[in-house]
Amino acid sequence: MAALRHPLPAFLLILLVLLLAFAFQGSRGLWSPDEGRYVGVALEMIERGDYLHPHLHFEHPHYTKPPLTYWAIAASLDLFGHSEWAARLPHALAYVFTVLLVWAIGRTLFDESRARLAALFHATALLPVIAAQAVTTDTLLTLWETLALFGFVRAWRSPRQTRWVLLMWLGFGLAFLTKGPPGLLPLLAVAVLLVWQRDWALLRRLFRWPGLLLFLVVGGGWYLWVLADTPGLLDYLLRFEVVERIAGAAHHRHGEWYGGLLVYGPTLLIGTLPWGLLLLARPWRQGKSGGNGGRLRFLWLWFLLPLAVFMLARSRLPFYLLPLFVPLALLLAAAIPDSWLSRQRAWVLSSIVLAAILVGLKGYAGQMRHEQDDRQLAAELQAVAGGNYAEYVFVDASPRYGLHFYLGGEVEHVCLPAACPRQGLTADEALSEELLADETRRLFLVPAASKQGFLAQVAAVGRMGVQVGELRGLVLMRLQPAE
Repeated sequence: MAALRHPLPAFLLILLVLLLAFAFQGSRGLWSPDEGRYVGVALEMIERGDYLHPHLHFEHPHYTKPPLTYWAIAASLDLFGHSEWAARLPHALAYVFTVLLVWAIGRTLFDESRARLAALFHATALLPVIAAQAVTTDTLLTLWETLALFGFVRAWRSPRQTRWVLLMWLGFGLAFLTKGPPGLLPLLAVAVLLVWQRDWALLRRLFRWPGLLLFLVVGGGWYLWVLADTPGLLDYLLRFEVVERIAGAAHHRHGEWYGGLLVYGPTLLIGTLPWGLLLLARPWRQGKSGGNGGRLRFLWLWFLLPLAVFMLARSRLPFYLLPLFVPLALLLAAAIPDSWLSRQRAWVLSSIVLAAILVGLKGYAGQMRHEQDDRQLAAELQAVAGGNYAEYVFVDASPRYGLHFYLGGEVEHVCLPAACPRQGLTADEALSEELLADETRRLFLVPAASKQGFLAQVAAVGRMGVQVGELRGLVLMRLQPAE
């Protein structure tokens, strides 16, 4: 009997995924704001030895995200050394394991051929590849959400096995420890599906106490700990990190009513390249393994319900949609006509060519100059102002927290009175408070337009500002006692 011919050999698929995950992973500097900020918090954890209370600066706690991403980065830096490659390693690994889970979900819902195509589609779509070489919470969040939905799918197909229910809640617990409430959005699709199908028995099994207890311990343990010893934190988390992100525009992330269309429309069109174009050339149709047992219904709910929430929320960024590329890859694989599955040579050649293009783009990104590259800014700062500063204080300017990674000094953001609210920035503290600190090895980076206001504040505390250079529209100042 002839061996079954799949679209892509398994060894080739794994090789392509590893190549896309690790090629040129350390060639690009950390880019602000996100990469510098996440790595900066991880460095603070290592230096302070405090892994429970995230800090961007040793004086200022930073609770905008749960700590799992910071823990992963800190562990990698501690194990593999101080490099961009080590900082991005957890995200590359998350990308690899997410692809393997997509493969596993595809095998459970469909067949081996479509499972391999789903894994290929997710591994080589533009947005997942970009996210795999960026320091962001969304790559790890995608892994944990996919793990949770893999557990659900197996529990759905094997109703008597409790271990899959526990796996689902473990995944949701890790997702909640990575990004809080958004990590539970796929649970909405699970509940709606089971109510739609009137599968009350499975719905009751999913919400029994062992799974909920596991979720509470994994996902809620850290929250309970820090809430107990941090007065006022609960109000901050609920009001600023939940309510404001959903209903307010304080985060300045495309909060207009049409912001979802501007951000998520291009994300879906460009992020699915090139496979979205492949299906535009032929109408959607499902193969023999298509919608039996509500499988396609489940995938559509997994994709559409979180997307609706993201569209309604007023904090919108492209990477927010990254977890939705998992059900989208499975839907794309289900839509491939049966006659296409046996065209192994075409799939192999197109996959190799596409992987080569993507690796080439990663290599190019590592060499290009970018305004937000903190490695470039650090080199320019050393050339203009020298090094060995204990602090780099940004006054009325967006802070570049990646300088902590490259120059070793702390990075802080302060403002002249009323300047930050006017610019939509949130300062670590007021400039007047920073000027009273005893630390003398500080470099102040001040926009030229704020120079006179800065000098007036400095004079008011009995000191004098000395300009040591200019860089990118910023005046570089040191302090000394007034004569």
